[in-house]
Amino acid sequence: MAPPTTPSSNVDSTAPNGVQARLPKLSPEFIAQHYPSEAKLLHVHLVHRHGERTPASQRFPSISPRYWNFCAQGNRLHADFAKAVQVHAQDSNVKDGSSYQQWYNYMFKSENSKNTSIFPKDNLSKAHSNDKSQFTADTCAFGQLTDVGRRSLTALGAHTRALYTDALGFLPAVPRPGDNNGPTEDLYLRTTSYSRAFESLQHTLGGMYPNLPANSPLFRINVRPRKGENLYPNYHCEITNRLHIENAIESIKIFAEDYATLHKDILQIPSLREPFEAELKRRAAHASLLVWDTTSSMRSHGLPLPKEIDNELIAQVSNMAAVEYLHPTMKSTQLARMQIGLLAREFADNLVSVVEADRGIVTGKQRPPKMSIYSGHDTTVGPLLAIFGDDLAGSPSLTTSATPMWPPFASSLRIELLKDSASPYSTIQPSWAGDLANHSEDVSTIPPDERIRPLNVPDSLYRWAPGQADNASAVPFNPRATRDYYVRIWYNDRSVQVPTCRDPGAHHTKLGPSVCTLDGFFKQIA
Repeated sequence: MAPPTTPSSNVDSTAPNGVQARLPKLSPEFIAQHYPSEAKLLHVHLVHRHGERTPASQRFPSISPRYWNFCAQGNRLHADFAKAVQVHAQDSNVKDGSSYQQWYNYMFKSENSKNTSIFPKDNLSKAHSNDKSQFTADTCAFGQLTDVGRRSLTALGAHTRALYTDALGFLPAVPRPGDNNGPTEDLYLRTTSYSRAFESLQHTLGGMYPNLPANSPLFRINVRPRKGENLYPNYHCEITNRLHIENAIESIKIFAEDYATLHKDILQIPSLREPFEAELKRRAAHASLLVWDTTSSMRSHGLPLPKEIDNELIAQVSNMAAVEYLHPTMKSTQLARMQIGLLAREFADNLVSVVEADRGIVTGKQRPPKMSIYSGHDTTVGPLLAIFGDDLAGSPSLTTSATPMWPPFASSLRIELLKDSASPYSTIQPSWAGDLANHSEDVSTIPPDERIRPLNVPDSLYRWAPGQADNASAVPFNPRATRDYYVRIWYNDRSVQVPTCRDPGAHHTKLGPSVCTLDGFFKQIA
């Protein structure tokens, strides 16, 4: 095994307030501890939030600049893209009558709404006090990925390469072409249709594969229609929205004293008082989140904040934003399933496919990729942390922690599937898999809270024995058939302690509770 390469971190070790994501420091000791030779890596899901961006909209003009001039590289890339699209639209071979503007609007359709278009007209009604910023070629739109964010995702990609290519030899140094010299099949790539997510994925790949030769295989990037998107909650679902608001109000009541103190502190800051009062009237259940959106963007870009908005206040605002959005998902299993359950099931589908391929089962499906990368948002990472049972959103120190709880820009989750047939298995059954557990093969007949695996995990996964890969129907159902397979989840620079994997018998006997049995992971997301 080659010694690992330590990439440039995307955050200084002394970065204040946790508005930037941290990555684990790679060292021979880290590799030896977490990736012993008997634990073979089979697949990785990498889910990341986009990089640093400007605020989603202009809500606090009294503290933020009128023009955010952090998009020199991004605007050049947009201009190059616009030229390429214009050439395509004018090509005589294009018969569908597409115009340059139609193509441009199609690519950036998610950001063509008021206040968030790629190059919006400045129609702010409020003057910016003491603001000396000027409109330049570097000026960003609201919600646009900045050059700071591009560097963060390039660093995430470099770290991914240093770990999975240089240290572990899991990914090839150069992407391998697919069938018939098609796009590489080593990676499955998904992004939402927001350009900040799409471009974040672009820079992640740039960090993973810098300076690729011109004849390198293409990357196939998958983008789903918004109606079928599962990388963030369906905000058009009235039931989901109602449940979220109801649970957010209940969460705020739980932390009412802390919430009241924070609001009192904010209202004493002259530059925040008027816009914050307006947000409280308009959207009381998400008022802290809106303050966090502006202050975290300013802090991550090194912009000065009023002296009253210090590190402690920023941490409190972040934690209350977590109360408003993440805590409701933690306390309501139904809400968590509705918000991000479809994505969790997609992960389960992928894991099943990898296990079947490892067993040599021919299913007619395409060969599973080595890594699946999903480029999303804080509303992707946050609900996933909740459904994985991470204590980020439910910690008793939530409102007093000095470290902001909201997923930072460029946050990442890595879900690793491991196989270990050499280490001893636990002889103890976890509490949820004991004699009273319902092991019915038809999972759909089991109430959701009693299920030990998601609906889409087939019982054929448990009808397997060596030498009988293609004759599952003749193999008796065995609840322990997946005991060679394990799942570990990393969130930025730490492992996630999944609740269903803490019991003896639900995790790796040597690597500990952070390495779940596959069934322990399935139970958590069931």
